[in-house]
Amino acid sequence: MTSADFDFKRAIAPIQVDTFFNEYWEKRPLIVSRQTPDYYTHLLTMADIDLIVYSLQPDWKTLRLVKQGGFFAQNFMHPDGSANIVQLYKAYEQGYSIILLDLHKRWMSLSAFAKELECFLNHPVGINLYLTPKNSQAFMPHFDDHDVFILQIEGTKNWRIYEPTVELPNKEIAGGEHSLPKDQLPPVVADICLQPGDLLYLPRGYGHNVSTSDCSSLHLTVGIFIYTWSDLLSGMLRSLSLQDVAFRRALPAGFIRDSQMKNSLSAQFQELLQFLVTQAKLESGIEKLTDSLLENMKNPLPDGYFRRIDNLSQINLETIVQKRKGTLFNIIPNENSITVKYFSKKLEISQNFAVALDYINTNNKFPIKDLPSIDDNSKLEFVHRLIGSGLLTIVEEDTGGL
Repeated sequence: MTSADFDFKRAIAPIQVDTFFNEYWEKRPLIVSRQTPDYYTHLLTMADIDLIVYSLQPDWKTLRLVKQGGFFAQNFMHPDGSANIVQLYKAYEQGYSIILLDLHKRWMSLSAFAKELECFLNHPVGINLYLTPKNSQAFMPHFDDHDVFILQIEGTKNWRIYEPTVELPNKEIAGGEHSLPKDQLPPVVADICLQPGDLLYLPRGYGHNVSTSDCSSLHLTVGIFIYTWSDLLSGMLRSLSLQDVAFRRALPAGFIRDSQMKNSLSAQFQELLQFLVTQAKLESGIEKLTDSLLENMKNPLPDGYFRRIDNLSQINLETIVQKRKGTLFNIIPNENSITVKYFSKKLEISQNFAVALDYINTNNKFPIKDLPSIDDNSKLEFVHRLIGSGLLTIVEEDTGGL
């Protein structure tokens, strides 16, 4: 297995995808013990840590040194803002965990994995790295306000998991405080030791106390930053406010301090609520969340694309093309055209290409000649434009290494 074909299905195997969503998603923890130590090592290994610090030069925003909830007291940055790796060695030897935040933005194998997850789950994804020395602990017992998948890469780590004190907390409920009081810990759900190649899924809200014993641990925390029904409704309200000025009007001056004014708001509130019930459209809320996700995805994965652009003049009807890996796009019909949104970009296309666009969206790879409902010249011009816009790519022939 390589990072190029690693996706959600392989990440949770042998658990079936349907089984996961029916029995575990937002419901209860999942523990997968594989006895396959190298299952995740194509993503990253302990030998890569020095290279990551040396070449990617994480700054103070993305690098943490933590032990039992406390941060390393000494300065571990060079004057230019890059990490002093010798200081990192020292901190690690003293029991501090090295935490690299948002590593999926800078490490290719994790970038590809994160984008695959975002395309499949349709929720934003972030990946952090945790390297913890033996007989150590980074954080005190706490819970997270987002779902997490723990991928154990090397070494072992002990996880004590507690029942949630709040069901499916969000940032507002958590209020920025995620710690669990040591003298009032919730009932224990599971005591496990993750081995290399194991996976742990924790729905948001499940408390956990994590530590190493007689060996170090390297794991990845894959955070799923869930879009909820309240996010969907908020998107629908934002769309309505663009359509109707009533939602954009100011609340009366003094509406907080004047109790009589509060009462007078009731009728108008009920009127707007009824308008929301009758006029709000599910599609508008989904479109807002789609825009948010595409903005989060920002750029396509690097894949030698400039060479494909150089070869544009050589494409013909037999050329095989495909959507670029980790690409999600949204097709929005307009009165006289179609808007295609992908990453943080948009493309205006004639409605004549609507059927061809749907075909591209539902097929992995195909020869250009198979595009439906347009003539051969239009097929070539259309694909040429989509490749030049970074949406499609040319599938290069496998030469067998010759």
